[in-house]
Amino acid sequence: MHPRHGSPGDMARPRTGPPPHPGPYQHPGPPPAPPYAGYQAAPLGAQGWQGQPPAPPLTGPHQQPVFVPTPGNRFVARVLDTIAFGITWFLAMLAATFITMAIGGQDMEGTAARNTFTALYVVNFFLLPVLLEWAQVSFGGRTVGKRIMGLWVVNADDGGKVTAGRALVRALMYAPGHTNLVNWLLPWSITNALWLYRDKERRRCLHDRAARTMVVQGTPVWARLDHVRMPRTDPPVGYGHP
Repeated sequence: MHPRHGSPGDMARPRTGPPPHPGPYQHPGPPPAPPYAGYQAAPLGAQGWQGQPPAPPLTGPHQQPVFVPTPGNRFVARVLDTIAFGITWFLAMLAATFITMAIGGQDMEGTAARNTFTALYVVNFFLLPVLLEWAQVSFGGRTVGKRIMGLWVVNADDGGKVTAGRALVRALMYAPGHTNLVNWLLPWSITNALWLYRDKERRRCLHDRAARTMVVQGTPVWARLDHVRMPRTDPPVGYGHP
C-alpha cells in the first residue's frame, strides 16, 4: 500500500527533476530613484527627449545623482562663502598696506602712496566681492562654500556650464561679503534670499532668475565629462521653465 499524498512518507521522499525557474534576475541593490523635477542629466548616446521618458539619474562611483538642493544647504554654503570672503578681504587689505608702505615709506607719505592706497581700498571694498563671485562661478562653476557642500551653479536652460556673462549678472545682483553695497539694500537682499521658498520646483533666488541659472547638488554632466563632447539633445525635463 502506497502512502497517501501529503502523508509523512510522501513529504520525506526526495524531489527529483530540475529546480523551479527562479524568474528574472533582480539586482540586490536599492531600486532606481524616481524621476524628479529639476536637473536631469542626459545619458551618452541620447537621441533626444521628445517622446521619450526622462532618463534615470547617473549613478556610480564617480557619477552621483543630481537634484535640487534644500534651502538649508544653500544657506550653509553662503555662510561659508561669507567667511571665506572675510578672510580674503583681510589678506587683501593687509597686502594693500604693505604695498603702500613700500611706495611711501613707513608713514605712507606722498601722492603716489596715497593714490595707491585709495585705489586698492576701492578695489577691496567695492569690487572684490563681485570679482570673487564672478571668477569662481565663471571658471569653476561653484564657490568655496558650494564646493564644500557639493553644490554647482548651472545654466537653467539646459544644465550646461554658466557663461561669463551670466556669471557677471549673477554676481552683480548678489555676492557675499560685508563690503558689497547690494547686500545693504535690505528690501532687495531679503526678498532675493527668500524667493527660493516661492520657487518650490527649482529653488531659485532672484539673482538666479535674472542670470538664468540654478543651483544643483551633485556633479553635472559637463563637469564629469569636461573633455568629452556631448551630443546635442533637446533640453531635459526641468529646464527651460521661467
